[in-house]
Parts: sequence; C-alpha cells; structure tokens
Amino acid sequence: MDSARQMRWHHENIQDDGLLQHPSDGKAWKHFDNVYPDFVANARHIGLGLCFDGFTPYVQASTSPYSCWPVFLTPYNLPREMCMTKPYMFLTCLISGPTNLTKKIDVYLQPLIDDLQLLWDEGVFTYDTQLKRTL
Repeated sequence: MDSARQMRWHHENIQDDGLLQHPSDGKAWKHFDNVYPDFVANARHIGLGLCFDGFTPYVQASTSPYSCWPVFLTPYNLPREMCMTKPYMFLTCLISGPTNLTKKIDVYLQPLIDDLQLLWDEGVFTYDTQLKRTL
C-alpha cells in the first residue's frame, strides 16, 4: 500500500529550489506539464522513463559482434530514493543478436511503443490500494 501513496510523490512534493534532484525538477518535465495540463491534473497518472543500453556479453568484445540490449521502463512518479531501484525498474524486453542493433532498434521497440500509445490514448482501469477503488 505504501507504493500507491508514493506514486503521487512527484505531484505532492514540488520543489523549486533550482536543483536537479529528480526528473520532475527538469525543464523537459516542466515543459510536458505545460503542454499536457489534463494529464498532469491527475496525480495518479504515471510518468515513465525508457532506459536502454547495449553491451557485448563476451570477453573478447572486439572479435564478437554479438550484442545484448536490455530495455527498462521505470516510473518517475516515485521519490528520488525509490525511482531507480530494483523493485521499480521493469525489464520490458531484451534485444539480442549477432550485430549491433542501434540502427534497427525502433523495429524492436514498436510493440512497446504501441502499448504505451494505447495507454496514452485510451488508458486502463487500475485499482488504487490506498483509496480501495478502481479508477
């Protein structure tokens, strides 16, 4: 139940001290808030970060072109000390292959983008454990 309360942290703990300590302190977050005020009005709406980076899993990286790209989604609504911790980093896909995938990564991310677009356009009902009701 504590997670449900913490998911509103970004909305209830707005600080304007000029320090960048959380994604919600950044210019991009503030710009998004100005462009989409209806989304921002509901504190339960979730801001997500998409994180990915490739690596070569073998010791002889220069001789092996094989690469692996984990793709994570993380909710940025949480307080800064929880934002990037294991329980809140969701591995959405693992892209692996014999070549570097940076040029075609959009093809692999398309199903995830489609799902996120569906969430943005239509939304889904969720159960709020703190309020004990479906929203």
